[in-house]
Amino acid sequence: MRRTVVRIASLLALILCMLAAPAVQAAPPTDPAIATARERLEANRSALDALDAALGVEGLRAPDLDDLRTRLDPVRRDLQTRGEILTPRAADAKMRLEELGAPPAAGAAPEDASVTADREHLKALTADIDGLVKQNRALAARADQLSERISTRRRELFTGQLFERSISIVDPSLWATGATALQAGYRSLSLLVTDSFSYARQRQDLLTLAALSFGVLAIVGIIVFLGRALRRRLSGGQPADGVALPRLRAVREAIKVAVFESLVGPLATIAAVNFLTGFDIVPPRAAEILHGLVVAVFIHSVGRALAKSLLAPGQPWRRLPAFSDATASAIFRYYSWSVTVLAVASFVNALNRALFTPVALTVLASGIGVVFISVFIGLMLVSIGRIAEEEEARAISLAESGGDSEPPSIESSSLSRVRTVLWLVIAVMVGALVAGYVSFASFLGARILVAAAVLAALYILYSLIDAFFGEGLAADTHRSRMLSKTLGLRTKSLEVIATLISGLLKLFLFVVAALVMAGSWGTSSADIMETIDRVSFGVHIGTTTITLWNVLYAVALLIVGILLARGLQKWVSSKLLPGTGMEASLQTSISTIIGYVGIIFAIMIAMGQIGLNLENIALVAGALSVGIGFGLQAIISNFVSGLILLTERPIRVGDTINVKGEEGYVRRISVRSTEIETFERATVIVPNSDLITGMVKNWTHSNTTGRVIVALNVTYDSDVEEVRDILVACACDHPQVLQSPPPRVFITKFADAGILFELRCVVANVDYSLTVKSDLHFSILRRFRQRGVVMASQPWAAAAPAHEPEPEAAPEPQAAPEASVTPPRKGGGSIGASTG
Repeated sequence: MRRTVVRIASLLALILCMLAAPAVQAAPPTDPAIATARERLEANRSALDALDAALGVEGLRAPDLDDLRTRLDPVRRDLQTRGEILTPRAADAKMRLEELGAPPAAGAAPEDASVTADREHLKALTADIDGLVKQNRALAARADQLSERISTRRRELFTGQLFERSISIVDPSLWATGATALQAGYRSLSLLVTDSFSYARQRQDLLTLAALSFGVLAIVGIIVFLGRALRRRLSGGQPADGVALPRLRAVREAIKVAVFESLVGPLATIAAVNFLTGFDIVPPRAAEILHGLVVAVFIHSVGRALAKSLLAPGQPWRRLPAFSDATASAIFRYYSWSVTVLAVASFVNALNRALFTPVALTVLASGIGVVFISVFIGLMLVSIGRIAEEEEARAISLAESGGDSEPPSIESSSLSRVRTVLWLVIAVMVGALVAGYVSFASFLGARILVAAAVLAALYILYSLIDAFFGEGLAADTHRSRMLSKTLGLRTKSLEVIATLISGLLKLFLFVVAALVMAGSWGTSSADIMETIDRVSFGVHIGTTTITLWNVLYAVALLIVGILLARGLQKWVSSKLLPGTGMEASLQTSISTIIGYVGIIFAIMIAMGQIGLNLENIALVAGALSVGIGFGLQAIISNFVSGLILLTERPIRVGDTINVKGEEGYVRRISVRSTEIETFERATVIVPNSDLITGMVKNWTHSNTTGRVIVALNVTYDSDVEEVRDILVACACDHPQVLQSPPPRVFITKFADAGILFELRCVVANVDYSLTVKSDLHFSILRRFRQRGVVMASQPWAAAAPAHEPEPEAAPEPQAAPEASVTPPRKGGGSIGASTG
């Protein structure tokens, strides 16, 4: 009893102590945001555990992996969002803790209790947030690893199916097995039709089924009729004169054809299928076949629509590429047949999946489809070659007879390389069929047709961009003037903006087209290349593994990057910069720098693909520093000097310079050397280091003006005032002589033979100094003879002018049209004919 009383008393005392505890010592309340973040982290950890366990199961199919990817993506997004929320809060808590400062040292005055409480609270808060941030980072890394594992499993599954060797198409056993499987498939189809009819009879009576069948036909007929009627309504029709439409109108007609032809069939099929499935009269297996039918109709409609819109068979007035009628019709005919085969093969595969037919029948159906596609592509190539030969013979006969031959079409140049590639593809497909790789041959044939359709759509959209921004917004069009007034821009500025926008749109479309071609049909380009990576040998250099595929991929990236950089440089130099009004030398410098920067980026990306990061590159550069210092010293010096020339621009393209005794015009500045064209039309290659470290005379660095000196000798009995007036008048009357500073006349010497005069004047363009000096000689001689001024003998060698290039070497003769033929003026003038 006593023990019980003691226990009760102790419990009461403990309760009283807890109630009497000061409020300062109570634990700080938990932050709701931290509690929510902790709950979300636990939920994400559980989701990742479940995904990890599911991914470890063997025998996962492609839909299973896609489902795992769908479940993983929200977790990764949530982890990323959670990290973006927690990281700023951690930084804010640390900053607030630093503002409170350290606690007082021993023996110092005590601080306020609230400050101490805040410091302890912030310490606990910072520790909690730091822990959550670290856990979030660890879970995000784990999620990335799971994503990579799913991608690896997906690639392995696809490549395993793609390069799985079955039976050769020429093996008689395949055809025998396929015939037996065809009979089994026919029985399965009959049973499926019977079961589907029984399934429908259980839900609807015969009259209702007949009405539904009539409704399906009515829906298909109405959509097809309305689509064709709307197409005829919106079509521009054939021009009365038969002349080709303007580019923008032709593109609009092509887009109309592509939209209507590609939408009518799929819309009618989808509407009919949804109408049937809406009444619950279609069993699941039959619904799967109907979905395969929708896909087949979509493939057939879109492929034929894009080919018809681009090639315009029988309608040359709206055709976009410069193909002849025969070539366009041949390409459209055989491509349409190939697309039809692809659509039928897609429907047959869906039918085989629904009927669970033997694998031999699927292999045989795919092989037959590839054979037909190869035959049609081969016939198309043969027809194109025959048509090109006939047109070439016709053009030669017309030229020999003196008639006007038709302009050559583009198939002779562009399609020749395409034909070679397609013949190679046909050979690969046939070889794969014979070797037993039917899946790979089927995949390659389908991908070729899809790539052709995507390229056709890309060509149409590129033509639309060029026609709209090139023709529609050109500086001299009414639309451009109206838009420039609306936006308050100059027409030239609007043209530059339009060029920039068109370039960005083309780049975007190119990236989208590449993604569609690489990732269509449920696969990606990485799926195919993964098999090559698996069979290749990897070379380990430290922590970096270099495989055969990495090297090939890096080379491909480097080539593509260099081509893109060169294309960007060409587009900037020919399209963008000419409309800015910049001087030609500055345009050249900007375009050259852009090209080199693009190449550097391409090299960096290629090195990153191999595994050489910046640290590895620094190590390699350190190892090669001695070789660069000695063997490559001149090359590096010229390279750096070229960059200085392009950025500082002491010498520009078009300048007239004199370096090491060579004088001429600067034609091109690269990173290694500079090309100078002399007045004798010779090209001098000067290393850039000589232009930076040596002495260079630039006649046109700050301006193009130059001084001309005309020296002459008159007798002592001549009127020196009259001689001065004649010389000044001759200089003032010449259109190329500047009036500021004005021409000046000097008596330089009293010689034994006579008085020496010098006429000094400044010309607007130093390139025409020799022409101006010749004109002044003609004019002075004529006026001296008119006024009776006698020229004394010339005992001295005429002083060389400041700069006398050959007149025919002027880079821009249009710069001085007045000096080409100088008419005589009142009071005397130049009578010489200038050729500068």
